[in-house]
Amino acid sequence: MLKVNHFFISGGLILALVILSAFLKEKKLKFTQQPTISWESNSQQVVTAYHDTLNNDSLYLVSTIEGIPLHYFKKIITEVCFDNECRLLDITVFWNITGRYLGFELVGDEFLSKHDHEPFVTSEYQRLNELLADPTLPLGDISFEKLIQVPENEEDLVDGVSGATSVEVSKIVVKGAAYTTYTLWNIVYGSTKSLIEQLTEKQLTPDLIDLILKSPDISDKVWALHRIDQSTALNQKLTASLLGIISESDFFLSYSALNAIKATHLNSDSLQTALFSIYSGAEHSIKDMIVEKLMEAPFLNPEVVNASRKLLINLNGQQLKNFLKLYTNFQVNDLQTCLSISEILQNDNKYIAQQAYGFLLAHGISDPVIQNRIKLYERSK
Repeated sequence: MLKVNHFFISGGLILALVILSAFLKEKKLKFTQQPTISWESNSQQVVTAYHDTLNNDSLYLVSTIEGIPLHYFKKIITEVCFDNECRLLDITVFWNITGRYLGFELVGDEFLSKHDHEPFVTSEYQRLNELLADPTLPLGDISFEKLIQVPENEEDLVDGVSGATSVEVSKIVVKGAAYTTYTLWNIVYGSTKSLIEQLTEKQLTPDLIDLILKSPDISDKVWALHRIDQSTALNQKLTASLLGIISESDFFLSYSALNAIKATHLNSDSLQTALFSIYSGAEHSIKDMIVEKLMEAPFLNPEVVNASRKLLINLNGQQLKNFLKLYTNFQVNDLQTCLSISEILQNDNKYIAQQAYGFLLAHGISDPVIQNRIKLYERSK
């Protein structure tokens, strides 16, 4: 169970908080990634403290005075021990509100050192920041000893890495600080990350989701899209963001945004028409998905039917098949639509013309114009 406390930061200073006095030291060494939501560092902010019972420590959330969550941080004080040698690790780690790694900070005289007690240089801090930002490193599901295959002969030991594997491991650690890299990476992607995601999920609103979708980081956008469900109200801003993403060239993001729209959302006439309005400018695969998404709607808006008729004559075989399937699903067989379909009987592409013919026969349209076009088609076969 989490215990929650709130306190305020004003003008960048932490007020009435002894426990965070260390953060006010003038000398700071900080490396960061792009935040999910940007903010002015000197703006008035609120800090919420959570007691993490799993790790028996505190996790802090920084929010705007209006209640918009910005980022989380945790003070890490632990010993880094390997090969019978221990060094104190005193560092603050930051996470974005989606659980993505944001950065780290060392205050006062704190510094990171390598196996020979030599302090990190700037390039090594930058390298560590880059490594911690990579969630795909193979550091989470294996013990450090097994990862580096510790040699039995101490003379062969190079920073806790055997000569046979040092080249491979050196690609995923800071040279001379393999265990520090390993320890921090597992802190960043351990249980605290999951806790952060849970805490943010409890605060999600349509407006907050919309802010996350504006993040410069794709993984943030995907994180937010995967958390839109049928209970999420698609207000005007969030709807515009979803449609904007669907219109973009990134297929995976477009796919994720379309999947975020649920059948209950399509009960809205305006959403149906807005979604179909981007059909013409979408990539071919996304066009197919837009029609498939409309198939999930509880009804088909007449405006969508009207707009789709104008496109029929220029559709390729697969696209026409999708539209006719959509019409059949919603029993769209009005005279105006069938007249538009009958024009396709003259198409030089036999596959396309055959689809139009099959649809018209299945619906038994008796209009004389349509019947005449059918007869002309049958004679030309």
